[in-house]
Amino acid sequence: MDISAFSDDNFDPKEWINKTFQTADTQDNKSVIVNTMVKKLQLYVQQVNNALEDTSQQVLQSLPRIMRDSEMLHQEAVTLRDRMQSVRQEIAKVEKDTGEAMATLERLDIAKTRLQSSKEALHEADNWTVLAADIEEVFESHNIEQIASKLVSMQQSLNILASASDYEERKLQLEGLKNRLEAIASPHLVQAFTSGSIEQARKFVEIFSAMERLPQLLKYYHKCQKGVLCQQWRCLVEEQDLTVSEWMNSFYDSLLLNWQRQV
Repeated sequence: MDISAFSDDNFDPKEWINKTFQTADTQDNKSVIVNTMVKKLQLYVQQVNNALEDTSQQVLQSLPRIMRDSEMLHQEAVTLRDRMQSVRQEIAKVEKDTGEAMATLERLDIAKTRLQSSKEALHEADNWTVLAADIEEVFESHNIEQIASKLVSMQQSLNILASASDYEERKLQLEGLKNRLEAIASPHLVQAFTSGSIEQARKFVEIFSAMERLPQLLKYYHKCQKGVLCQQWRCLVEEQDLTVSEWMNSFYDSLLLNWQRQV
C-alpha cells in the first residue's frame, strides 16, 4: 500500500480510497482489501504515534541542556560586556593619564626652553660687553678683517638679545660701529672696484654680507663702475679720431670685456 500520498498538501482521502479499490474485482476482494488496509493503517498510526512519543521524549530530555547552554551563553555575554566596559574605562584612564603626562612634559619643555634662552641671553650679554670693550682697540689697528669679525660677533649676540630692554640702544651702537668700519674700508673698496681686482672685491662682498650691509656695498660698486665706464668713454672720444658708430662699437666691446672679467 502506497501511503506517500498522505504527505501531499492536497491529499484527498476519497480519491485515494477510490484509486485503491479500482484494482478489486469482486465484493469479497474489496472486503478483504478493506480489512487489510484498516489493519495496515492502524499499524502505521501506531508507528507514527511511537515516533512522535520518542521525539517528544528526546525534546523533553534536551530542554534542560538547552536551558543550561542558554544560561551559559547569557552569563558569558554578561561577562564579555563587563570586560568591555572595564577595557573602555582602562583606555579612558590611560588617555587621561597620557594627556596629563604630555601636558606636564610640554610645560617642562617650555620651562627648559625659557631657561636655555635666558642662559644664552646672559651669555650673549656678557659676550657683547666683552666685544664692546675690545672693539676700540681693534679699530685702532685699522685691520678691516678683524674689525668685521668683531662686528659680526656683536651682530650675532644682538640677534639673541632681541628681547632685551636695551636692544635698540645696542642696535644703534652697532650701526655706528658699522658706519665707522665702512668709512675705513671705503678707500679700499673704491680701489678694488676701480682697478677691477676680483679677489679684493670678493673679500669685501663676504665682509659686507656678514655684516648685513650688502646694499651699501652695491652702491659703492655702482658708483665706481659708473666712474670707470665714463672714463673709458671719455678716453675713446678724446684719444681716437673715430666716427660715432666706431666709438659705440669700441665702447660696447669694452663693456663686454668688463662684464666677462667680472663674471
